[in-house]
Amino acid sequence: MAPDLRIALVGCGSHGAARLAPAIRAAPGAVLSACVDPDADAARAAAHGQADVLPDLDALTHAPRVDAAVIAVPHDLLAPTALACLRAGLHVLVEKPVGVTEAEGAAVAAAARAAGLTCMAAYCQRFLEVRTRARDLLRRGLAGDVRTAAASKGGPPLTGWLADPARGGGQLLFLGSHLVDQLLWLHRQPVTRVYAAMTHRDDTGSDESTSGVIEFADGVSAAISLSQAAGAPYDHLEIIGTGGRIRSDWLSGQIDVETAAGHAARRPRVEYVRSDPMQPMYDAEVAEFAAAVHAGRPPAVDGDDAVRVLRVLDALRASAARGAPVDIADGAARRSAAYTLDAADAHLRIQFTYPSDRIQEPFLYDLSQRFHLKFNIRRADVDAGIGWMQVLLEGERSEIDAAIAWAEAQGIRADPVEGDVISG
Repeated sequence: MAPDLRIALVGCGSHGAARLAPAIRAAPGAVLSACVDPDADAARAAAHGQADVLPDLDALTHAPRVDAAVIAVPHDLLAPTALACLRAGLHVLVEKPVGVTEAEGAAVAAAARAAGLTCMAAYCQRFLEVRTRARDLLRRGLAGDVRTAAASKGGPPLTGWLADPARGGGQLLFLGSHLVDQLLWLHRQPVTRVYAAMTHRDDTGSDESTSGVIEFADGVSAAISLSQAAGAPYDHLEIIGTGGRIRSDWLSGQIDVETAAGHAARRPRVEYVRSDPMQPMYDAEVAEFAAAVHAGRPPAVDGDDAVRVLRVLDALRASAARGAPVDIADGAARRSAAYTLDAADAHLRIQFTYPSDRIQEPFLYDLSQRFHLKFNIRRADVDAGIGWMQVLLEGERSEIDAAIAWAEAQGIRADPVEGDVISG
């Protein structure tokens, strides 16, 4: 068995201590090895007496018992901190948006590639059940062909460094990065153009409210709206297509589905996610990071994903400043052929064999949330306490290989079925 991944938490403020430190301690195959913060009391509180307390990055990069870093510092320090950790040979999970500009994000992604290290962007809402369930409904075709989308997010006025433009504060980077990432995740097409209007606060000068439109290469457009002038937090996302609509509300855990895809589902229905809307997504995020490092595969959200988001955020700012649309050259984005599953270039039938204690777990659902593949179950059975399933995987071969590696890292045997490989 591989040794635990020794993780340092860099930044032990309220988010790091309350959310990320517990997630590291809960992650399979990981251990919280060090807590780094100039505030020694904050670092000790996060360490819970179970990890080293270090004052700064210099102490961390000379620490002999650390393999990776989870970075939760103000926006203006994210990229410099990530680069220092990568130079020290550490894998990194970097809080969104990874940098304050596309150039900063690209520097982090490039440094990780050059060093052969894992770089994961901490877009936690990709692990939020109310969103993963909505994405599953979308991938099952309940909305038909996507035609438009709308996403909105915000809350009361920001405080502290989050309100300071010099620190990368403002609602566009803080919450707008989530909105953009969610849209790029749900609709995997290159972005071609954006348009935005923006207002700023009189007291701090930070961006207060932004309304914008993101246009994709296939003609789909997405409207975004965010604000730090709201009396209460809100977070909605809706996808509308030729067959219906799917709306996901984070804080209420509510998913509204209206579709003509099947007679039984033609009437509007509402689903609810009853789990905690906060900690589980952080737990899943850190667990994915540790699993990716152990398996030597790309994480579910990598540095190139962060670069794409920052590219759109840069363009939204520029559009608001110019009062005109801004075109985006998004053709060099990661796995451009994989933005649509129709561009799949390989088919592979795999038999997954489950040990008796894993039969009841939603393995295939979890696989579908992490990898951009089509799944077709050909055969399945449970025999003498052992479950097995033959599945035809369709997509990029590199994505199939990553999915198989992830499955094996979960303790599930994956064997190719002879004669079922088709490359094209």
